[in-house]
Formats: sequence, structure tokens, C-alpha cells
Amino acid sequence: LILWNVYNFFVTFANVDTWKIQKNYASSKNVLDRWILARLNLLVAAITTRLDRYDIYSSTSEIELFVSDLSTWYIRRSRNRVGPTARNVEDKSVFHATCYQVLTTLSRLLAPFMPFVSDSIYKNLTSEESVHLSDWPKATKLNKSDLQLIEDMKLVRKVCELGLAERKKANIKVRQSLRKLVLRAKGQVLSDDLLQLIKDELNVKEVSINDAKELSVVL
Repeated sequence: LILWNVYNFFVTFANVDTWKIQKNYASSKNVLDRWILARLNLLVAAITTRLDRYDIYSSTSEIELFVSDLSTWYIRRSRNRVGPTARNVEDKSVFHATCYQVLTTLSRLLAPFMPFVSDSIYKNLTSEESVHLSDWPKATKLNKSDLQLIEDMKLVRKVCELGLAERKKANIKVRQSLRKLVLRAKGQVLSDDLLQLIKDELNVKEVSINDAKELSVVL
């Protein structure tokens, strides 16, 4: 159901934005696009290795985690990038291209586990005969910056989780903007794009990082 909701979101807004499939796409500079594609590459590598060992259980668990990340973080944080109110046409295009790549690749990974749903999604997106006649996806080797991005995004999401908990504890709703969040972490550096995700998720105007032994946040 979560996967189908992601698919439905993509199809709906691809139609609204009159997005057309093209052969070549420019590499996205958006940190969310780069992150989900890096996650997808790791997923392809992991599932391929595990299925070669007939390890079905852990394969399905990995796919479930990826679909959760795709829905609860990538799609949710990208909602304002598409639709009539989104003004950046180039960003719309790279979002749709990224989402298309993720869904078609994920459909091929899911083919042995969910043959009918994966086939329906794949055929509807590609107009090809069947996902079961397509090639198994191949992972590309990630560079150091992509691997670091995956680790940094884990921290960003943990910070957001802690920040939301602090808001709840103080009975301050997210729609009420706050001046600042102080992140206490040991030797941590985050890019401006990642800091902006924290600002948007927690509705704070500024994020500063102080060196500390244990991870914590102060609103």
C-alpha cells in the first residue's frame, strides 16, 4: 500500500506537470535526489547479493526499509517541488526523472516477490510488455561523497526526530516557527542543503552545531 501510494503520487503529479519521459537526464543537484539514488544503488547491490545466497527473508526486510525511506522522507520532503505552485521547472523535471528511475528499478527488484503489483507498475510506467522480461538491475559503485551523504542523512533524520520530540515535550506545534536549533554532536559538519532540510522539517530559522560528546538538540 505504501509503495502504491508513492506510485500514485508520482503518476498524479507527472500528469499535472505534463512531464514526459526522456532518454537522457541531467544529474540532479538536489540533495534528496542524490540521496535516494545512492540508497537505491545500495539496495540493488544488497538484494542481488542476498538472492544469490537464496536469502529471501533479509531481502524483503531491506526492500521494506527502502520503501519506508522513499515514502516518509523522500516523497514527503519533496511534495513542494511539484504541482502548479512549484515554480522551478528544472527541479520539477529532475524530481520526476528521479522518481521514475526509482520506481522502475524497484519494480524489477520486486518482481520475484510481488509479481503482479511490480508488473502493473512497471508496464504502466514504461509501456513495455512485462517487468518479468526486463533485465535485472545492476548497481554502480558509489563514490565517497555519496556514501557520506547516506550517513549524513541518517544524522539529519535523527536530529529531526529529536527536535520533534522536544517540540512535543514543550507542547509547541510544528506550525509555530522557532528562532533556532542547536545541534550538539561530536565533530559533525553538515552541508547547507542538509541544514535546510532540518530547518524545513522542524520549522526553525537557524541551525548551529556545537561540539559535544553525545548527540542532542536544544530548541
